[in-house]
Amino acid sequence: MANARGASETRRAIMRSAADLFAELGYSNTSLRAVAADAGCDPALIGHYFASKEDLYSAVVEETVRPAEAIREAMERGDPDAAEWLMRHAVADWNDPVQQRRILGVLRSAADLPAARERLSRSLLPREVADSGADEVKVWLISSLFIGVNTSRRMGLLDPGLAEDDEEMVRALAPVVAAFLAPQGIAGGARASS
Repeated sequence: MANARGASETRRAIMRSAADLFAELGYSNTSLRAVAADAGCDPALIGHYFASKEDLYSAVVEETVRPAEAIREAMERGDPDAAEWLMRHAVADWNDPVQQRRILGVLRSAADLPAARERLSRSLLPREVADSGADEVKVWLISSLFIGVNTSRRMGLLDPGLAEDDEEMVRALAPVVAAFLAPQGIAGGARASS
């Protein structure tokens, strides 16, 4: 049991280090040797858990970027509070410093490398969500809204009062999200008029 715990802790340390270095340096400038040094393990040990740097990046993305599942759940709820629930879920992620570092690393790396962009894209709409019958356009649009608002917030582009007040952020964005969640929301209306 101690070995399993040690292996799990080592894998988590590698993931944390990779997420931090992807955030700081981007995908292209992050080496597996640097990740191992930061995680305090032998570089060969990374190969035990991850087949390649791309595989490590994919694991970081999968653990970090996960709005589609929450969006699908909000769509299935179908109640008037679903948009507010979803916004609170997003704000909780935005306020978690570890999650923030990982999100920034994923976005920075996606800007660097086409393969990283493809992995991020697949994470925003995983196969199980697409197969669930959820409106893919709405999932993409809500995910994009969350990424844009979160990035603007982190860069100081939003009004400080709004950016620092979670409740105000929820109140401001919940009606927009509710429009996307509605059965004939923005995406449905856009398709109907084209």
